[in-house]
Amino acid sequence: MKNLLILLPGLFLKSDYDRFGIEILKKNFSVKILDFTPWLSPMLRDSFGKDIYKCEEYISINNKSEFLNFLNHNKSEIIIDLLHVCKKTNWIRNKLKKNNNIFFNFNINLIPSGKKNLYHYLKLSFSIFIRPKKTILFIFQILKKKYYNFHKVKADLVLVGGLDAKAKTSKKINAHCMDYDIYLNLKNKPKINNKPYAVFVDENMVHHPDYNILGIDKPVTEKEYYPSLVKFFKKFENETKLPVYFAVHPKTSNEVINKLPNLLQGIVYKVGNTPELIKNSEVTLLHASTSLSFAILFNKPVIFLTSKSLNNSWMGPRVNNLAKFVNGNIINIDQSIEKKIDLKNFLNIDTSKYKYYS
Repeated sequence: MKNLLILLPGLFLKSDYDRFGIEILKKNFSVKILDFTPWLSPMLRDSFGKDIYKCEEYISINNKSEFLNFLNHNKSEIIIDLLHVCKKTNWIRNKLKKNNNIFFNFNINLIPSGKKNLYHYLKLSFSIFIRPKKTILFIFQILKKKYYNFHKVKADLVLVGGLDAKAKTSKKINAHCMDYDIYLNLKNKPKINNKPYAVFVDENMVHHPDYNILGIDKPVTEKEYYPSLVKFFKKFENETKLPVYFAVHPKTSNEVINKLPNLLQGIVYKVGNTPELIKNSEVTLLHASTSLSFAILFNKPVIFLTSKSLNNSWMGPRVNNLAKFVNGNIINIDQSIEKKIDLKNFLNIDTSKYKYYS
């Protein structure tokens, strides 16, 4: 039985155990899962420590010495590399590669990226003029990421899913995204809730752990985000007669979930069943979540939500880009409060766009 090592992209949750198919992998491999969060992002570990799923395959790496000790006592023939890219993670990869391991990368669950146009470059030029320090820092971060990507250990084999996926290797396996497996398990199951509702796909917009891991700013603050969102939801419920179910993002800490009753002010929230909620909904509300794929697979109309704060952040272009790919409607929750919501205007689906979404 070959030894398989999984390098985690961040915190390891029960949902990760399921979606990575650990039970299936264990039938053919001796599996070990390395969590570098305590070493690379100690503050994040302190905040989410209670949420980590510590199965028997799980190993926590708290510092450089522990990693080197692991290397001295363990041999891994195959490595699934899910780590982000930075100076430290490249060092980790180089240490592992010295043992002639086979590196295996995933390039799936991607959001399609739009092509840059003249407007994009004019906007960038204008940003440099009005906010030179912030823009220069942003450009520096991009260049730094490109540098580390260039020096990253190249994968021996890549699993690619969707037309937007790219792989710098001739050895690749074409596959579908992880969400499709969930869809196949759900598509023939009977509808549980017969009462019509709308579902909002939460993205943990304020507290997502990946912000810390990737070193990026959160797009919006708690005070900016939740009051506007709740105000819009209550207007939506009143005018469409559809209750809104807030589908909590899987990477939401228990600390944040405990705050949701106060933050959502009566809006119903549900944890751990986002795909089912989308399947049984009348309409799906979201910003730029990859769970858009479930709405497309289940043929649900989608309304994209943005706001003044989101439009002024890196999230704004993502929302606009994703809406263009499916020819979806966008509502600015800060600007549409006075305008009545006629749900009939939002229930059309561009079937040709849905068919070729990838």
